[in-house]
Amino acid sequence: MRYFPLGIAGHVDHGKTFLVKTLTSIDTDRLPEEKKRGMSIDIGFAFLDFPSKNLRVEIIDLPGHERFIKNAICGLAPVWGLLLVVDAGEGVMPQTVEHIRLAKSFGIQEVILALTKADRVDLDTLDLAREEAFQMLSSESVDAFGVFPVSALKGEGLEDLRTGIGEYASKHLRDRDKHLFRFFVDSAFSVKGYGTVVRGSCVSGSVSEGDTITLEPIGKPCKVRKMQNHGVFVKEGRAGERLALNIPDLDPKEVERGYFLVRGIKPSNRLIVRVEGQMPKGVAYLFLGMREVSFLHKHIHEDLYLLRLSEPVPAVRGDRGPLLNSSGRHLGSYQVLHPLPVRSSKRFIRENLSLLLENPEEYLLLERGVRGLSLGELFSFYGFAVQPPKDLRVGERFYHPEILKSISEKLKTLLSMKGGSIPLSEVLSKLRVSQDILGLILEKSVDLKVVEGYLLDTKRAKLEDLEGYIMLMGLLSEGIREEKDLQAYKEYISLAVRRGQVYSLGDYLYVSRQMFEDYVKKLRTLGKEFTLQQAKEALGLTRKYLIPLLEHMDRLGITKREGERRVFLR
Repeated sequence: MRYFPLGIAGHVDHGKTFLVKTLTSIDTDRLPEEKKRGMSIDIGFAFLDFPSKNLRVEIIDLPGHERFIKNAICGLAPVWGLLLVVDAGEGVMPQTVEHIRLAKSFGIQEVILALTKADRVDLDTLDLAREEAFQMLSSESVDAFGVFPVSALKGEGLEDLRTGIGEYASKHLRDRDKHLFRFFVDSAFSVKGYGTVVRGSCVSGSVSEGDTITLEPIGKPCKVRKMQNHGVFVKEGRAGERLALNIPDLDPKEVERGYFLVRGIKPSNRLIVRVEGQMPKGVAYLFLGMREVSFLHKHIHEDLYLLRLSEPVPAVRGDRGPLLNSSGRHLGSYQVLHPLPVRSSKRFIRENLSLLLENPEEYLLLERGVRGLSLGELFSFYGFAVQPPKDLRVGERFYHPEILKSISEKLKTLLSMKGGSIPLSEVLSKLRVSQDILGLILEKSVDLKVVEGYLLDTKRAKLEDLEGYIMLMGLLSEGIREEKDLQAYKEYISLAVRRGQVYSLGDYLYVSRQMFEDYVKKLRTLGKEFTLQQAKEALGLTRKYLIPLLEHMDRLGITKREGERRVFLR
């Protein structure tokens, strides 16, 4: 089954709750005070099924009185659409407009319109109410999916409205099943025999019995034992669905309205947002989901701001919501551009603003710098799994090429200052990089090498100070050696060869430069030319070592082979 959360909004006494009861047979006024006063104080819940569409519309009834505006915001936070209720006799009222503006702040751009108590007015008054509602919606840049005159008392127009709700929900369904799990909590209580039950709305992803999830903003892991949808046990909960989750790990006192249950979404107490309307001055408030959080802001550029929140929230890119001043007045709305900023420099954000807007993954790579970007952070940023960036990857982290280039340049400067040799631990500390990053840089450099706990620039470093190098040269000073006999010093051989202090004779044979020069000096005593047999007698080498040595002399242009003899060229 698919699920669509629908808010029911409008001015107080315009008949929202009675309309919901008539449509669903569920009275959403559940509190004694609501019964006594005859008006909604808190959000209420019902549902409407459309079997032919395999669809359940999860209804959230919003209180209409201005004193309960924050409860109305909580009801709007998880919904994907809105049924706006207008009394046909009274027409558009202040809270009608306020609810539309709040719905817009959550990204709702099209609503379905119900003109209630239509049996109490004549056709002219009904037409006037319809026109007034259309004008109001138009002035707020909100579209009307359709208008439905109804009388809940007499049952008139209800079937058309029910059909309209089904079509509206089908049009505005959101594909959130494959997103990361996020759940807006509206209440928690204890049930005998089960323990704590947390009730709320699954706004993205899915949850199953036995899943481990996290309660934010307190960061507490917890396990789902059982779950219900409107009193019926289910094995899995999906995006758009109202759920009651049995979580024995929690104490109801730990849970507040507006808390979140999440999996894979990281909380942050900083957000980069785009603001529409007026940014409140001083300490202000936003709603992320059902959670009201105070914040201070720093203006970045035009309508962009960096917010510092009083507590962390698990936001994702694209999240929307209202902004309120310290008096609770709704002044504007925000849209999250970056839910996990690690750099708060106005200069950095401004210089890379086009990336943040158009290529956020590159922005993230630049922003993360030497620490890199993990897949978890990338998925949390969007709220769903995406293809990882094509930039360099080391283990589970990604790095921007410019960052690696910058590290490489700093490394060369550091080595230059230290004479080409520096302890590896000092490199990692001063550059603040991991060994994985350093390893990636070394792979791309022929001159840099880690030996005996030191990072060396092989063109500059004093190899003579290395114990292993000293031992290698000691062995090679005794004569030509095979590679298999030098395995313990393998990392030093390439260094010595590049420095020209050891010669590779081919056939996995090596000789020190000093020993090679001694061999050449002895051969010169034979005159301007010599035979293979003369060389063998002079040097005391077998053919296995002698022939590679003589061929290397030929390659260096010291000698030239002419038939059975070799002639010195220089």
